[in-house]
Amino acid sequence: MNLKALVEAIVFASRGITPERISKITGRDVDEIKKALEEIKNDFSSEDHGVELAEIDGYFRFYTKPAYSDYVSKITRRRFDKLSDSQLEVVAILLVNGPLTRAELDSFRGRDSSAILSSLHKMGVVRRKRKGRSYLYELSKSFKEVTMIEETLKRVLEDSLKEESDNQDPSQT
Repeated sequence: MNLKALVEAIVFASRGITPERISKITGRDVDEIKKALEEIKNDFSSEDHGVELAEIDGYFRFYTKPAYSDYVSKITRRRFDKLSDSQLEVVAILLVNGPLTRAELDSFRGRDSSAILSSLHKMGVVRRKRKGRSYLYELSKSFKEVTMIEETLKRVLEDSLKEESDNQDPSQT
């Protein structure tokens, strides 16, 4: 059986899966699985494909490439498109610094975040878990999956660092 095709089928059928889990399912070595995942990732990076294989928090999953997301969004339910500026601010803070308590988030923002956290929680953008008498807030897995926010931030940072190093004066090094 073709291992690469098998791994591709398993990833396609999942909503995100680790190499270790694929290894358990297939009975193959984790290093073989990681190699197959890397090959699949390279295959799907070409312009011939509308999806790409991405790893987020150790989980591999196929995502629509950004160039096609406007078209695909016409057939999928997009519940996160209408976030206010304040909600986006909280999302950005949680993305970079989270998980945080409400008090820590208020400290970052310089104002109360209760209403915003409540609305984001109801929308499924953030999840909360008990920490003593308060809650820890973090971005929900479904929000991360739908928006690919971590992958997008990673690309922006990589592009920014590459651009910065390309523009750096050689005499400064």
